[in-house]
Amino acid sequence: MVSQRASELINLQGRRALVTGGGSGIGRGSAELLATAGAHVLVLDRQLAASNETVAQILREGGSAEAVEADVTVPADVQRAVGTEPLDIVLNAAGIIVRKTLLETSHDEWQRVLDVNITGYFNVLKATVPLLAKARSGSGRIIQIASATAHIGYAYPAYTAAKGGVLAITRQLASELAPMGIRINSISPGVIETGINRDTLGQEAIRAATINHTPLRRLGLPADIAKAVLFLSADIGEFVTGTDIIVDGGFISSINWGNAASALQKAHE
Repeated sequence: MVSQRASELINLQGRRALVTGGGSGIGRGSAELLATAGAHVLVLDRQLAASNETVAQILREGGSAEAVEADVTVPADVQRAVGTEPLDIVLNAAGIIVRKTLLETSHDEWQRVLDVNITGYFNVLKATVPLLAKARSGSGRIIQIASATAHIGYAYPAYTAAKGGVLAITRQLASELAPMGIRINSISPGVIETGINRDTLGQEAIRAATINHTPLRRLGLPADIAKAVLFLSADIGEFVTGTDIIVDGGFISSINWGNAASALQKAHE
């Protein structure tokens, strides 16, 4: 029997959350929803103006937030930005993508994608785990944004490698951090309508193909990922750690047979 009401299970009043990449996309959507649930949100982004925009929106909706400027690839920058006060929630959401094949990708491009998307996560973890351990017992939550590309090779080598690394480090850290009262999980978004996908989804052929390949027949929204972030951040997800939640509308659930699909379904006739 559930002894708590649903509203209590997702109540984040009194919790402090750090969201990286909070100036746009998934980070911004998640920061806004965490604030709606009662958390005080530190909105970290490399561009302070973007952080300020997110904070302004949160304040307009009656939430509590502050803007923090930092480059996640610079350890000292991250350490300075997060400060020393206890944290309850950390969302690693900063990310970039290079849409090139292996032979097209330069060493510098490869390194930059890994620097932001996996080493940046490492830098944030190193700086914040001690702060999460200082919070109330058992309240520490880390959520890391991976990608459907970590499960199926439909994207680009550098990005896929980095997101696969997010899955691996999340699993590895579950047992390491549990004695500190910290849960760690990842979320693998499918194709989400954010700025990082503006160049591809702005092309009608790609947009239509993506929707047609998605069983739920629409693109994902930052709010779809933010809801999963809220579940993993709140007490309602308190027995979940070391796992990955795929939020992709079914994108990687089946093979897209294209024009052959109807013939395949009738093959028994």
